[in-house]
Amino acid sequence: MTERPDRRSLRLAADHLWGFMSALRRAGVRPAPPKQADFLRAIAESAPRDVTSLYWYARVTLLDGVADLETFDRVFDTWFRRDDIETAVTPPPDERGNAPAPHGGDDGGPPPPDAVQGNGVEASALATTGRRAFGRSDARQRDLMRSLQATWPACLPTISSRRRHPARSGRRLDMRRVWRQARRDGGEIVRLRWTTRPPRTRRLLLLVDVSGSLRKHTSDLLRLAHTAIQAAPARTEVFTFGTRLTRVTAALSCPQVDRALDALSHEVLDAHGGTAIGAALERFLDTPRFLALARGALVIVISDGLERGDCAAMVRSTERLSRLGHRLVWWSPLACSPTYRPITRGMAGQLGSLDRLGGVRDLETGLAEIRRLPTVLAGPRRAAARHWPEPTPTGPPT
Repeated sequence: MTERPDRRSLRLAADHLWGFMSALRRAGVRPAPPKQADFLRAIAESAPRDVTSLYWYARVTLLDGVADLETFDRVFDTWFRRDDIETAVTPPPDERGNAPAPHGGDDGGPPPPDAVQGNGVEASALATTGRRAFGRSDARQRDLMRSLQATWPACLPTISSRRRHPARSGRRLDMRRVWRQARRDGGEIVRLRWTTRPPRTRRLLLLVDVSGSLRKHTSDLLRLAHTAIQAAPARTEVFTFGTRLTRVTAALSCPQVDRALDALSHEVLDAHGGTAIGAALERFLDTPRFLALARGALVIVISDGLERGDCAAMVRSTERLSRLGHRLVWWSPLACSPTYRPITRGMAGQLGSLDRLGGVRDLETGLAEIRRLPTVLAGPRRAAARHWPEPTPTGPPT
C-alpha cells in the first residue's frame, strides 16, 4: 500500500510545481491558464513514476510547439533534475485517505504519458489544449497530393441530381419547351425536347482522429483531407476529433496546403492528446446540422479505433453512421501492418457495420485506398467482416 504523504510534503510539492511554472513565465515560456490546469490535473489523476514521466506531462500540456523547447528543457532541468524530487510530485490522497497509484494501472485511469505521445499501443484519456504545428509540405508530399486531388473525383460515388436539366435525349419530355417551340412553328410539333437528371457527386464526410496515438500520422492525414476538399469543394465536409469534435472544412478550404494547416493549428486544440472516439461520434450525431451531413454520404473515419474505457458508445455510433450513410469506410494506420487483426473490443464490435476496413497511415497508402473505393461502392453493404477472420475480442476495452 502506498504510504500517505504528510501535509508538509504535499505543500512542498505544490509550491515546487507552482515555482516551476513561474520560472517558465520568467524565462519567456508563458503557458495559458488552461494549459497549467491540464498539467496539474494530469499529475493529480495519474502521478508520474519518475522525472522522465513528469517531463513528458509538462512538455505535452504546457508547450505549444518546439520553438520554446530549449528554454523549457533548461528550466525543467533546473527545477527537477535532482535525486530528491521523486517524492515531491506525489499527488495528494483522495477523500478516503488513499494515495493514487504511481501510474495508470488497470483501474481506468490515464495511461503513462508515452501513450499521449502517440505510440499507437493504447489510448489516453488525458485532455490537452493548445496550438499544434503540423509541419511544412515537402516536394514528395506535394506530388502525392496532386495525384490524390486528381484521383478523388473519379472514385467518389454519384447520385442523380434532384433538378432536371435539358438534354438531347431521355425518358421524360420537357413539355414546356416543346409547346414553346410549337408556337414558333405555327402550332406544329416538329421537334421534341427532353429533360434528364444528370449525376452529381455524393457528399463526402471525413472524420479524422487527431489524438496522441496517431501523432506521427496526423499531418499526412490532414493533408489527405485537404486534397478531398480541393477535389470536391462543395461536397466535402471534414471534422477532427480527439477529446472534442471540431469542424475544419473552412480552414482546409484554402488552396495552399501549408496555409490551410497553419489555420488548422489555431482551431484544432486537442491534437496529440487523449482519445474519446465514442463521445465525439455521439456529439456529431446529436447535433442536427451535423447529422444532416451524414445522410446519403460516403462516410470515411480515419482512426486507429483505440478507444479509452467503455467502447459501447463507439460501437453504437458506428452502427448509426452505417445506417445513415451511403457507405461507411474505416481507415486505420494499424491496418497497414500485415499482422494486424481487429481483435480489440471496439473494432471487433463495429466490424459488422463497416463496408471496408483499410490501412492508411500516409499519403501513399491513402492514394491506394482511394483507388479501391469504386470496388467497395460496387460491392455489398457491410462487407468488411468478410475480408477479416472472425474477430474474438480479447483484453480490456480499448
